[in-house]
Amino acid sequence: MNKQPVQSTVNMFRDSPWPGNILSNFAQTPFVIDGVTCSCSEAFIQSLKSSDPEEQVKLCSLQGKEAWERGSKLTDRIFSAGCVWWLGEILPLHSIEHFQLVKRGLVAKFNQSEVARDALIGSGTAKLLHDFGKPKGSRESLPIEVFCDIITDIRNVIQSE
Repeated sequence: MNKQPVQSTVNMFRDSPWPGNILSNFAQTPFVIDGVTCSCSEAFIQSLKSSDPEEQVKLCSLQGKEAWERGSKLTDRIFSAGCVWWLGEILPLHSIEHFQLVKRGLVAKFNQSEVARDALIGSGTAKLLHDFGKPKGSRESLPIEVFCDIITDIRNVIQSE
């Protein structure tokens, strides 16, 4: 683990130095949610774009980049449908329920992956960012601010334990 001094901000992106690279959704930090094994949080988040539970399980098994590529093809669908899906349940897109489900998945990741948990703790009190070098899009299935707030909330809980 290439630990470097943590700065005032940590960019949660695959090409960032530790701990940001491990906090990235692409990092291979497997976890299980509702009996489904997810290879990384990107796979879980992208799986919510499919209404077919079997396809969701397949998406969850993919590695970060492949999951992103496959899920990105479904982005227009969730915006036209106005919802996401999880194992047969329909959740309004960008609703509290949608974001609570994502948070449940991310909590599972940090509770079950020691590498991910160590990186989260290692981020200290740094402001968590997600800058991947492209302008913010209007069609984000998970808005960047929400993602960063969720990870920050999880870190606060873990640090208080």
